[in-house]
Order: sequence, then structure tokens, then C-alpha cells
Amino acid sequence: MRLRNNIFAAALDYLKRNTEIKTQKELARRMGVTETTITRILKDYSEVTEDIITKLQTASGCIFNLQWLRGEDPDHMLIDDDSIHISTVYQDSMVNETIEALKKQIAILEKRIEDKDTMLRMKDKFINMLELQLDMSKRDSSFHNQPASLMASDPVLEPKK
Repeated sequence: MRLRNNIFAAALDYLKRNTEIKTQKELARRMGVTETTITRILKDYSEVTEDIITKLQTASGCIFNLQWLRGEDPDHMLIDDDSIHISTVYQDSMVNETIEALKKQIAILEKRIEDKDTMLRMKDKFINMLELQLDMSKRDSSFHNQPASLMASDPVLEPKK
């Protein structure tokens, strides 16, 4: 049986034991649905929709915790101050844990960005150095490829005697 259908059955059982709703017929009347709808839910022929949850909640005087009816909170069937407080504390705790985990991930990512920036700066310096070496190599190569007459006419390049 589907979770929400099981929860609906448990809610009906609670209503029969603790309220003036003692039959499926009475619940169906208060919810504004047919008895067949209730039977189909209890036999798992149809699933419990948000509309059915809303109608059950209204018919019961809003005594059930909506998160419980939806299958999201297995611990708090009824709405009361304690369960709301516990649920809120739990949610706050989860939010804080999530925030802390996200802060750690952000710090890790910021460090990775910093490391990549450093690597890029190092690569840029290396590229500049290679470009300088290439320029020097081209100058040196062009110098050695000049005709001897040009070199001889340059007083700086004249061979020593």
C-alpha cells in the first residue's frame, strides 16, 4: 500500500477512536466525497491527492500535522505546540547545517579559483619568457645570417686585431 494511503488509514483510525467521526460514511460526508472514494483509498485503488489531504484536514478540524499527512514527517501525527516546536528546531538545525556545509564548499571553491589564478599568472610569465627567448633567437639568427661585408663595416663588429 502507498505511504499516503497508509497514513490516511491511520488518520481514519485515529478519528474513529478519538472523535465523533466513527464511520467512513461520516468522514466522507464531512469531506464532501463519496463513501466509494474513502473505500478506494483504503483498498489502495486510488492514491491520496493534495485535495484529499486538504479535505481530510478540514473535516477533522485541522488536528493533523500536514507534513505527517503528506508522509514528510513520520513523528508528529497531530498539530500541537510541542511537535511544531520540535519540528521548527529540527528545521532550523538542518538549515544551519546546510549553511555551514555550503560555506565550506564556497571556501574550497575560492581556494581552487585562487590556485588557478596563480597557475595562470605563472603560465603568462612562462609565455613571456619564451617570447623573449624567441625574439632573442631571431635577432641572433638574423645577425649570423648577415653578409660579412655588413659586419665588417660596423666598427662594433669588426674583428679585433
